[in-house]
Amino acid sequence: ASIADNDQLRQQGLMNVTALGANDGMLFIFTDTPQVRTFWMKDTKIPLDMIFISSQKTVVFVQHAAEPCTADPCPIYSSQFPAEYVIETNAGWAINHNVQPGATVSF
Repeated sequence: ASIADNDQLRQQGLMNVTALGANDGMLFIFTDTPQVRTFWMKDTKIPLDMIFISSQKTVVFVQHAAEPCTADPCPIYSSQFPAEYVIETNAGWAINHNVQPGATVSF
């Protein structure tokens, strides 16, 4: 897994990545106050699940199968609840691993 723990890495995210391994992804770490997080899929090449996680490492929301966006305006995906972490994985990973709000995450 890759880690995005600064502004530059968080802004780049998985843009232009054409494939992920079956259990690969990216962990986004935010160091400011937990808040509703918004993501978009601009210049992302593959559909992704976004798993939004609270500062207590509990899943607060899962966005399933966010589709790549090649032209503005791109849809915005929101955590709906405050989150400090986000994990992006291949689309379908969250369902295949039964990841749901309320699940505890460890990393």
